Amino acid sequence: MKIKIKPSKLGLYREKEKKFEILEESPDFKLKIFGSSPKDLFKNAIYSLGYTQKPEIVEQSTVGALLGRLRGKRVIEDFLIESMDYNTLLVDFLSEVLSRCETHNAVFFEVKFDSFSENKIEGRIYGVKSEDFAKTVKAVAYEQVNIIEAAPKNWETLLVFDI
Repeated sequence: MKIKIKPSKLGLYREKEKKFEILEESPDFKLKIFGSSPKDLFKNAIYSLGYTQKPEIVEQSTVGALLGRLRGKRVIEDFLIESMDYNTLLVDFLSEVLSRCETHNAVFFEVKFDSFSENKIEGRIYGVKSEDFAKTVKAVAYEQVNIIEAAPKNWETLLVFDI
């Protein structure tokens, strides 16, 4: 018996794309972030931040399913960040997310953008309240951030979290 798969169904079986890679864990947390576009890279960067803080929450499931199970614990925050370039914008964005983590005692790991450009991003971040963190991220370092398009549809940068 032969099974025929329609071409439109082939996309459903793609391998998951790598979001980030942990390069060093001591004394700071050094990561390489990947994305198919700058916007995708920013999404993977907030995911990696949440993963660093509380991996068991971020790994559980998709955001919608997780937030549905944790009703009453979810946190949604609007943001608007303006900076001079992608590198500064990414660090400013993650620094703002860290600030909101402290304010709400929450882990944020998903973002939806209403607007996205090299100098300005606007949208919402999604997360859940957490009593504790696996790692407390104090700051995001500017020094090693260098967002580049390494190949077509292959963007990457280094991030260092001060633990």
